[in-house]
Amino acid sequence: MKGALAGILTVLAAFAAAWGIPSDLALWYQSPLALAGVVAALVALIRKHVWRAEGAWGIALSVILAVALSYLGSLAGHLSGDWIGFGLLAGVMASGGVDLVRSLGGNRAPAQPAPGPGPDVDRSRLR
Repeated sequence: MKGALAGILTVLAAFAAAWGIPSDLALWYQSPLALAGVVAALVALIRKHVWRAEGAWGIALSVILAVALSYLGSLAGHLSGDWIGFGLLAGVMASGGVDLVRSLGGNRAPAQPAPGPGPDVDRSRLR
């Protein structure tokens, strides 16, 4: 089990190093913000090459990946304490709190155009 765990973390570290993230796994678990950076980079990699997750799916991907990485970090001994809370916080930070609030807010009317003179119809016909 520990050999498989070490292999998984090593592969993740290799992918992260390709994106400029430190390969020292202990640094990932220094704070939720550090893990959020790792998760954001991995989600960008997934979105580019595997699955184009948008909206609530993108948030869910970030949170699930962060919780999974925090669980693996706790198993490896890099994280002690509440790994679920650590992962949830990192996932929300990675997905962006604004995206989470927008997805919970439901559909809203689009913003109205700024007041002012409209397009000049006569001039647009000349172009």
